[in-house]
Amino acid sequence: MEKAITIRPATDADEAFLLDVYVSSRAGEVAAFGWDEAQQRSFLEMQFSVRRRAYAMQYPDAKCSIVLCDGEPAGEIIVDRSDGRIELTDIAILPEVRGRGIASRLIRDLQNEAAEAGVPLTLNVDRTNQNAFNLYLKLGFTVTGETELDLAMQWAAPTK
Repeated sequence: MEKAITIRPATDADEAFLLDVYVSSRAGEVAAFGWDEAQQRSFLEMQFSVRRRAYAMQYPDAKCSIVLCDGEPAGEIIVDRSDGRIELTDIAILPEVRGRGIASRLIRDLQNEAAEAGVPLTLNVDRTNQNAFNLYLKLGFTVTGETELDLAMQWAAPTK
């Protein structure tokens, strides 16, 4: 039976959950630093706070939503629909529900929305996030630019 994947707007009450999602998406990377768990958590809490402020400045119109799988919180998605494009600013799915096609389904929904609106779907992916990069390639994104840290990617609907 297919899982029901839905989203709802994030609220202030979701702050702890959003932090947990962020921590889960970065835990492996930070564990390599050799810090104890308290140091890792403290660092990730600080990074989460910095990221939230940076996104608020860079993407003031972006909407943060909670991803639900059969009604249970499973991750977050942040989408900016401005400047004649749709930008997938961030997507993160909890480890215990990864690999179930949740991110693919949400991205395909954005692709359909972009195609209907006649605008590109853009994103940036961390160079070290090979799983995400491979998913984006599989879904038809192409690299359009790069920095030392990440790759800019875009998907455009096939022309008829």
